[in-house]
Amino acid sequence: MEQFILKQGRYRDAEQIFLERKKLEDRIKPNRLLHAGLVEVYLKTGRYDEALKLANQIPPSWQDSKNRHIEYYTQVGLALKGKGNLQEAAVNLMNAIDLTEEMRQSVTERGQFFAGGGYYNRLTPYKAIISVMAEMAERGISLNLGKRIIFKYLTYVTYEQNPLSVAFYFSELTKARSLLEVIAGAKKGIEYTEIPQELKEEENRILQELSYLDSRWEDALKKGEQAVKELQTRREVLKRSLNELIDIFRKEYPRYAALNYPLPVHAEKLPLKENEVLLEYAVTDDATYLFVVRKGGVKRIIKINVARDNLEEMVKSFIEPMNLRKPDRFSVRDAKRLYDILLSEALTEIRNNEKIIIVPDGILGLLPLEALVIKEGTNLKDSTYVADRYTITYYQSATILALNRVFKTPEPEKPLFALGNPVYAANDPRYIAWKQGKKETYFANLNQYALRGLAVKAKWGAVTEDEKSGRVEFPPLPETEDEVREIARIMGVKPEPPQILLSVMANETNLRKAGLEKYRYIHFATHASLPGIIQEVNEPFILLGQVENHGDDGFLTLSEVAAMMLNADMVVLSACVTGLGKEVEGEGVVNFARAFQQAGAKAVVVSLWEVASKPAVEYMKTFYNYLKSGKSRAEAMKLARAEIKTKYPSPFYWAVFILHGEGDV
Repeated sequence: MEQFILKQGRYRDAEQIFLERKKLEDRIKPNRLLHAGLVEVYLKTGRYDEALKLANQIPPSWQDSKNRHIEYYTQVGLALKGKGNLQEAAVNLMNAIDLTEEMRQSVTERGQFFAGGGYYNRLTPYKAIISVMAEMAERGISLNLGKRIIFKYLTYVTYEQNPLSVAFYFSELTKARSLLEVIAGAKKGIEYTEIPQELKEEENRILQELSYLDSRWEDALKKGEQAVKELQTRREVLKRSLNELIDIFRKEYPRYAALNYPLPVHAEKLPLKENEVLLEYAVTDDATYLFVVRKGGVKRIIKINVARDNLEEMVKSFIEPMNLRKPDRFSVRDAKRLYDILLSEALTEIRNNEKIIIVPDGILGLLPLEALVIKEGTNLKDSTYVADRYTITYYQSATILALNRVFKTPEPEKPLFALGNPVYAANDPRYIAWKQGKKETYFANLNQYALRGLAVKAKWGAVTEDEKSGRVEFPPLPETEDEVREIARIMGVKPEPPQILLSVMANETNLRKAGLEKYRYIHFATHASLPGIIQEVNEPFILLGQVENHGDDGFLTLSEVAAMMLNADMVVLSACVTGLGKEVEGEGVVNFARAFQQAGAKAVVVSLWEVASKPAVEYMKTFYNYLKSGKSRAEAMKLARAEIKTKYPSPFYWAVFILHGEGDV
């Protein structure tokens, strides 16, 4: 109960309950959980001396779990940070992170890992260390650990370093870690990187011994403290040996290290081009930090004094008119306000012809920065937007950018696969005509042949709702057939299977037969939606044809996409809300951009809200025309956006699509 009260922010009530319970239970045996809860109250109310004193009354012992050790170092680190003792705060927070990294290495399911923990989730020390490093940089203090501490997992952090570089490292250490590891594992299957035989044998020996020691952990706990200490000592010796070996790999065989020991990239080694600037956000509870990174390292860090809760409220308010399909409610004032908060200071140092790569964090993954307003006009048309001046692409993490640029994938042999205008109902006249062997003709007013399902909750996708029946509908999209045929014409591809799937052919069975790994561009022009929209589907999905499937259900889900093997230069999803998804702590927004990148696509175009069909079709035709003319992906998007903007001034129409991944190709 006291934890619930604490989360509600009722600190006085929580303190009273903790103190009363602590007084009773301390007579028998000190309760570590109650101590930690009371420390949390003191931290939340700014009583850092009391927090530090109480935390150190019962430090964790050898018998305690790693979670308890992590919680202790985190709370001590936060108390020291509050007192302004930045060096000691850094040491304790890094101890917490080091233990967290050790724990993470031993788990198999890592997607939700950072959300776990006690009073704090496991992401807390990572976020806190960023603010500590930023404050040290502002004061001109170097990180000076001396020889007081040897980290087992944070081998990058040495005795003296630029705090900006360290802060960037910790920002990257939580961003898309699972995605990075999956991509590295997939590339391992197609990249052959040789190392000397003696190094391989030494690596195998150390890994086998570590595995053996891990298997003896339970026995050591039963034997007592001495046995645990001996096991820990032996393990630390082996880990040091492995880290020394990994250091050799990173220096002499970097491709092997990147595939087998993927770690966040150092800012100094980020393979940026001279005309590129990377802007990486790190959202913490109290403030947001923006790293400005150029070739050679972090140039500066900007502190944005907006708490996480307030930032989330502002972004949600800004996006709401788009989600509600009410473009007339778009607020130029809100767009200018967000620009001033998130971008204005950084852009003073960036030239209009430079390319910007955005690495968002948290809710910022749902925000199209192109739609923010630089100069407020009297209306939508005469306001100046970020899109008017800058070319922007997005990446889930800087490390994935680095990995994609280091490794090359096979060149696809075919230019285009595209799917559009699927049949969603067995009584659709297109399907009836097909079964009768008749040549398909145009049928007007196909809305009655929608896919219908039971609604579960509020809608985000391109659906309509019958309030009386509680059902949702996905109507046919005849305009997408025109879109796909025109794209095929532009790219010089015959509009026929297996490369072009339309109408009855646009189902999951035919998709799986197409051999998507052979195509350079992959284009989906159909509905997509979020989990829970209809009761039968519990993942985000791309809706394919519902007829003539053989063993398939016609829902291409997020996990099915992630399991694909692609070599595509680009996947385009001219569907609805393919850029939205569940926000996972430490991983960013889990969406189709992430899933298709995991499958091997170099770049993915996604939508952030429900698209307006006619403008979306026009956008895509324009986009592919620019691609065909030789423009890069990012430049083609910028030019297409500008054309659509002249006809449809509201950002609802032209800012809906963003590009994740490589744009300068």
